[in-house]
Amino acid sequence: MLKRLTLASALCLTAAVTAPSYGANLPVASVDYSADRVMQTEVGTIEGKVYSAKGKERMETTMKGMTSVMILRADKKESYMLMPAQKMYMQMDYAKAQAQSGAQPADSGVEITEVGTETIEGQPTTKYKMIMKDKSAGGFMWITKDGIVMKMDGVVTNGKDKSRMTMTLRNLQIGSQDESLFEVPAGYTKLPSMGNMGGFGAMAPGAGR
Repeated sequence: MLKRLTLASALCLTAAVTAPSYGANLPVASVDYSADRVMQTEVGTIEGKVYSAKGKERMETTMKGMTSVMILRADKKESYMLMPAQKMYMQMDYAKAQAQSGAQPADSGVEITEVGTETIEGQPTTKYKMIMKDKSAGGFMWITKDGIVMKMDGVVTNGKDKSRMTMTLRNLQIGSQDESLFEVPAGYTKLPSMGNMGGFGAMAPGAGR
């Protein structure tokens, strides 16, 4: 049975696409970049943007007219969820943010196999198959020579429920990013930390480079 994703769950899936998990097991991004991002889930198409710099990630997600922003700061070991319409944000310890997105450490029991090469959105990539040894998640990732995850296609299993997501980057632009993208804007009200929302971290390489 496919589990219907809420917006919060979809945001966790989004964060997990770039959350650091596998260290030396997969390439990590060695360049700064930005791109449009299109996700396909059971709730439909979710569009957004991603901005990446060394130790920093910003993921903007728009779904049903609601825009949310996830900022991961590996350099500070912090994470922020911004709600621009309300000018509010939540903050949590970075390790807890990883846990809430389902991220697993490099030695947590994931099998990674290089299976070939493909061109995704005009970018040459290496394709990897990833399977958790406990069978809780599995799928494929397509990663450029610079360590950028251009595409992801995977399924997470939770009992009889399964959640599937595909993610593709488009209009990739490699170059330095504005530092303000990775900060909470002035004038935002801080809210209590969010609760555990589950996630898709078993499929997640490389933001914390």
